Formats: sequence, C-alpha cells, structure tokens
Amino acid sequence: MRANPMESLIADASRAGWDWFAQADPSVQQAMDVNQSKQAEDARTIAAAWARFARSPDGRKAIERLFDTTLRRSVFFAQLGLDLNSMAIFGAFREGQNALAHEIARQIALGNAEKLKPRET
Repeated sequence: MRANPMESLIADASRAGWDWFAQADPSVQQAMDVNQSKQAEDARTIAAAWARFARSPDGRKAIERLFDTTLRRSVFFAQLGLDLNSMAIFGAFREGQNALAHEIARQIALGNAEKLKPRET
C-alpha cells in the first residue's frame, strides 16, 4: 500500500485548492523553488539560442526551409481512393510536423521578447 494513494491526493487537492502544497516541508519547498527557477532560466536560455540561430544567415535559411516544408505547405486530403483512416493518419502526421515548426517559431519569438499569440487550430 502506498503512503499517499492517488485518490487521497486528488481529494485533498480538490478540498483545499493549492494550499495543500504549503504543508510541504520547508526544505522541499525551497528545493521546488530552486528547481522552478532553474527551469525558467533554462527556458530563457533555450529561447535566446533559437532567436540567435534564426538571426544568423545559415539559421534563417534553415528555418525558412523548415517553414516551407511544414507550416507553409499546402495539403489536399481529397485524393481519389484515399480511405478515412489513411486521411486521419496523414493529418495527424502533418499536425505533428506543424506543431514542431510552430514550437520553434514560438521559441524564436520568446527569445526576441515578442508578444505571443495562441496558435490557431
């Protein structure tokens, strides 16, 4: 038997909101704060690296190629003989490609301190 079953944790969280985190030992809270701070700094460093890459001539060329083959590429699903399952699989495959390209564009925008808008779906 586990010390804190999942059901108990969920029930406690639903009754007390986020206040139940305050019950954690101060050393655990400090470790969580340090970890969150490190993750935020890492995220800023990564976004800045993507922005620098995109500003370089080679990086710009690579990013343009990526966007041409993903986000800017027209796709037509209406092909003769293509069944619904194949269209769904192809659509999921393309969405995966586009999601990656969009995340790179989002990281570049973050690195350039631009205001972000949500991705249209």
